[in-house]
Amino acid sequence: MQKIIITALSLTILAIMAADARAASDPPKAWQDVRALVVRFNDAQNVHNIDVSGALLLNSPEVSLTAGPVLAVGHDAAVNALVRAYAGDWRVLPDYGRLSIQLTSPTQADVSVPVEFKTAAPGQDITTTESMVRERAVLTPDGWRLASIAIDPAPAAISTL
Repeated sequence: MQKIIITALSLTILAIMAADARAASDPPKAWQDVRALVVRFNDAQNVHNIDVSGALLLNSPEVSLTAGPVLAVGHDAAVNALVRAYAGDWRVLPDYGRLSIQLTSPTQADVSVPVEFKTAAPGQDITTTESMVRERAVLTPDGWRLASIAIDPAPAAISTL
């Protein structure tokens, strides 16, 4: 009987240690929240949902969207640039396996992710542009929002806005 109790106690201790080790290796909640923001923004772009993508941008005159020669500064200008971009036929395919999120403070994170932009002009074949998207996310009372987005190089469908 004593061996059974010692074995059960040993297994319980091992299970607790394994759970603690797993919890210690999980990314911080802020990292997970920023990743969720990036995924939600990209999903909204792919269905060209300006309401969602606009809401995920920081509502500030300092927000910026840069794509090649295009520079939109301010929330309204960035939303208007997205509206023009959404008029085209394109999709963004992020490589989330290579997503990098650096928490630079408790309220700010720098994000970079390689993406493929698939674009097609009317009557044209689909073209692919490999780009790097760099974003800055900031924590607001309403949650994490994107304060800046820079696409380099910008696909033609976006760089001509």
